[in-house]
Amino acid sequence: MTKKAAEKTTKPPNKEAAKSPKSVTRATPQKKKTQTDSASGQSRLDLPDGMLDKLAVAAMANGRSLTDEIIYRLAQSLERDEAQKLSDRLKAQGDRLAKFEGDIATIVEQLRLRDD
Repeated sequence: MTKKAAEKTTKPPNKEAAKSPKSVTRATPQKKKTQTDSASGQSRLDLPDGMLDKLAVAAMANGRSLTDEIIYRLAQSLERDEAQKLSDRLKAQGDRLAKFEGDIATIVEQLRLRDD
């Protein structure tokens, strides 16, 4: 086999041809940062009409780049979700504690009535 023939058979597949035609890259939770499909590390994201303009205006008002504004807002949303989950758990524990205190008060009252 000639050198050129060997190069043709071992050439890696075209990255563009291997890409999915999807316009949104879906993230999966992973422990470490991974590279996206494109060589530059960028992902394509289709947004509803007008949203990109609103984000750009907000980014300028907040002194951030568009990318930084999107990251900031996503981080805030994720933090709110976590805070809401914690709040829900604390409320459920508070409700259980209140019920337990009510049960104790009932038992104490029954013991007082029995002692009288």
